[in-house]
Amino acid sequence: MQININNKYFLYILPLAIVGLIFYYLSDIVAYVVLAWALSMIGAPIVRFFKRFMGKNAAALLTLGVFMIFFMILMWIFIPPLINQARNLANTDYTSVINSLEEPVKDWKNWLIEKRLLPDNTQMPLKEEKAEKEDHYIFSHKILLDSLSRQGDSVVSNQNVALLIKIDASDLLKNKEEAIDGEEKNEDFFENLKSNMSDFLSPKLIQSVFSSIVSAFGNILVAFMSVFFICFFFLREQGLFDNIIAGIVPLDFEGQTREAVSITSELLIRYFIGILLQTTIITVFVSVFLTILGVKNALLIGFFAGFMNIIPYLGPIFGASFGLLITISSNLNEPFYSVLFPIIIKVMIVFAIIQLIDNIILQPNIFSKSVKAHPLEIFIVVLIAGKLGGILGMVLAIPVYTVLRVVGKVFLKEFKVIQNLTKNM
Repeated sequence: MQININNKYFLYILPLAIVGLIFYYLSDIVAYVVLAWALSMIGAPIVRFFKRFMGKNAAALLTLGVFMIFFMILMWIFIPPLINQARNLANTDYTSVINSLEEPVKDWKNWLIEKRLLPDNTQMPLKEEKAEKEDHYIFSHKILLDSLSRQGDSVVSNQNVALLIKIDASDLLKNKEEAIDGEEKNEDFFENLKSNMSDFLSPKLIQSVFSSIVSAFGNILVAFMSVFFICFFFLREQGLFDNIIAGIVPLDFEGQTREAVSITSELLIRYFIGILLQTTIITVFVSVFLTILGVKNALLIGFFAGFMNIIPYLGPIFGASFGLLITISSNLNEPFYSVLFPIIIKVMIVFAIIQLIDNIILQPNIFSKSVKAHPLEIFIVVLIAGKLGGILGMVLAIPVYTVLRVVGKVFLKEFKVIQNLTKNM
């Protein structure tokens, strides 16, 4: 009986192990299939709408056309301004930029010193002129002593014996001068900043980055076409992905597998639609308000802010940082206090407002209600995913966790911990 049970588990584990090896060695193809499935879930409502007026092939093609138009609009919005910004960065005189920032940075430093948040080193002499030669730092001192000396069998007292003591301090002077030279180097902040900025944002470095992007464009194009080709069949034949997954598992679990895929698809469709809605709201809000405030490249900043919001919690920080970078690089030649600084404040205010709206209204409805999970639960899952997989892990955290919860609900519902995690599903 024990042998039969072991054989039974072996027959279940062996196919799963084979499938796992296939997924590992063909991870790029598996990624194409998963991305196509996710895209097909986003396009499923559009396909159902088009099927009212045309056949399934035309509906699938038209849906892909909608996706392609959307991506072309994104490229039209992003690529020309980015190329223009790259040219501006490559042609910028960073020495003059650093010189223009020297005054406000010194003002901030003086303010911090005034508030005693930084030590005041301005009163400390950095360098002393040599008023004397090195031999003047040899100090002598004479001490008069009473001395006793032996002459034969008698002891004679000698009065006023002089002891001459010499102290050579020239080495101490040399060490002091070396320390002063080191302090001067550390104090020369702006020279170091000029050098580092020139190296980091040099035209050669920018050209090499763009060359790498162009060389990777071929792989991106292959992935793009592969995903769209697979997505066409997923859109054309609703349930094709379910059949693929059901064909992998043993026959005894086919019904449960189809149920799990169905629930997962429903939850993820709601999640992706929510993400799309969130991205649209943030893009429109940031773009419109920055345009009203007269900020250059407002549409580029808005789209990037919306796109970065796909990354939970860290996305808004990346979006705001990109917005400030584009704003500063677009106004490098403007006076800092009268022009650049007010624009930076405007951009920061807009991002602060949209962050409040996102945290209070958008995220609770999208992350929690769409996948039916508690906000604290989502937060912990995203932290764990970020620890394990970095930025990509944070992006995939909620979809993957949703899949795992559905699998647990369908296949492991007898466990209490699974019941607690999936009670709202």
